[in-house]
Amino acid sequence: MLSSRLLRQFVAVAEELNFGRAATRLHMAQSPLSQAIRNLEEMVGVPLLSRTKRSVRLTAAGSVFLHEARLSLKQEEQAVEAARRAHAGSLGRLGLGFVGSVGFDILPRVVRNFQGHFPSVRLDVIEMRTGDQVGKLLSHQLDIGIVRLPLPAGTGLETRLIERDYFVAALPAAHALARRKIIDLADLRGDNFVVFSRELIPSMHTKVLSACLEAGFYPSIAYEVLQVVSAIGIVAAGAAVALLPSNLMAVKPEGMVYRPLKGAAAQIPIDAAVAWRGWDENPALHSFLSILPAQGSV
Repeated sequence: MLSSRLLRQFVAVAEELNFGRAATRLHMAQSPLSQAIRNLEEMVGVPLLSRTKRSVRLTAAGSVFLHEARLSLKQEEQAVEAARRAHAGSLGRLGLGFVGSVGFDILPRVVRNFQGHFPSVRLDVIEMRTGDQVGKLLSHQLDIGIVRLPLPAGTGLETRLIERDYFVAALPAAHALARRKIIDLADLRGDNFVVFSRELIPSMHTKVLSACLEAGFYPSIAYEVLQVVSAIGIVAAGAAVALLPSNLMAVKPEGMVYRPLKGAAAQIPIDAAVAWRGWDENPALHSFLSILPAQGSV
């Protein structure tokens, strides 16, 4: 089998076309170098060099072999460099999950920051609910997720807060309260609400109920949705009102307005965090964590 050492010896002789100079370049004696090239030609089965007492030149086969030898050595160098970069976390691949409510603001900021620092790490980004991300993380089908806290108990996953948000009211533009600069949630007691699914997004569902109960009423739930874009669409159509994280105020469809809340409802935290397996030694994962605030942005 051809070794990289033997290929380097041949390349040196082929480039110098002189065994003495090639031996000096390789820091070895000329006699073992000559023997190594003869052994190489025996392995290949054809002459690679044409030798006379006065000159050494490449045969046609030797010219082709030189090209391929250089490519092979280059690929070897690239393989070593890639392994080193992967070990350092600057090369690799990560599966990143995210909840839809962070897709318009938090996700772009995080991804842009990460790719600016580690452009050679590929991110496979997929939207999924927090509960689904937990399952995918535990089954090693996902490397890291952007989730809404709290996570189900007993997962064993590590989390790091990246942003604390609060509710705002999303109202149809024609709503009677749309002209106010700030509203009391209690004033929406007679409205139909669109909320996140009780079964599939229980954390956000519970927080909306808690906010309304703090305001002294139980909401009239007309719609339950899985996607934040569905909630926004229903509000923009004039069919209901909603409580949404304030980071979504960047999404402003025609027919809808956002209004800040006052009172206890405005103090219920909606935490976005990253979650990952604390025992995962993937260097690219730790590179991702390195670009996030150490303690979150609270």
